[in-house]
Amino acid sequence: MATTTTSSTSTSDSIGGIGSAYVQLPSTSTSSSAASSLSANSFLTMFLAQLQNQDPTNPMQSYELASQLAQFTTVEQLSQVTTQLNDVLQYCADMNNGDIAALVGKNVTAQTSSITVASGTPTSLSYTLSSPATVSYTITDSSGNTVYTGSIGSQNAGTYSIPWNGTESNGTTAPNGTYTCTVTATASNGTSSTVNTTVQVLVYSCDLTANPPTYLLTGPGGVTVPVSNVSAVSSS
Repeated sequence: MATTTTSSTSTSDSIGGIGSAYVQLPSTSTSSSAASSLSANSFLTMFLAQLQNQDPTNPMQSYELASQLAQFTTVEQLSQVTTQLNDVLQYCADMNNGDIAALVGKNVTAQTSSITVASGTPTSLSYTLSSPATVSYTITDSSGNTVYTGSIGSQNAGTYSIPWNGTESNGTTAPNGTYTCTVTATASNGTSSTVNTTVQVLVYSCDLTANPPTYLLTGPGGVTVPVSNVSAVSSS
């Protein structure tokens, strides 16, 4: 199994995290240019030039000098804080990337509407009803064409699997590829809603360079999902 372990170290790169842990690094080039635009040496050079070229008949007052020194101190401290925050964010990036990569080889439950057909066998999708409803589902190919429409009928609240066996409406086996499954639940009052579907499979690899980072499930030709779509993990 392959694992992409590229760390997010370039400027304005993303920090991958599972679920809501996902954050983004600010551009370090902006903070670097801001810090270098007024260094301690450049400030002192300007400060001395200002003193040397001031009007001798109207020299700077002591409070004006103190004010400039205070402003420079504030800028210098803010520059140091920015550098330290970037170091902390980069550390968080490395920690989150390690957490993401640690799930490779584990079984996960992830939200997805994709079904992969290989040699006539589709991957299994599940859905959960919070209340009784009449359920139907539609399978579409990568071009958006309807491949199969199924009517499951009335079901109580609970978790169920999509009963599609990988055949098209005309009875022929669907070609290998990735398909989209849309599950519709109609309540007793006639209100219809789309139900989220999940898959329980093995994490084959992860891509830390994607924004947000993603998992490749089942194998090289499997389904790709954002890391935030993973809701549960179990040992392989």
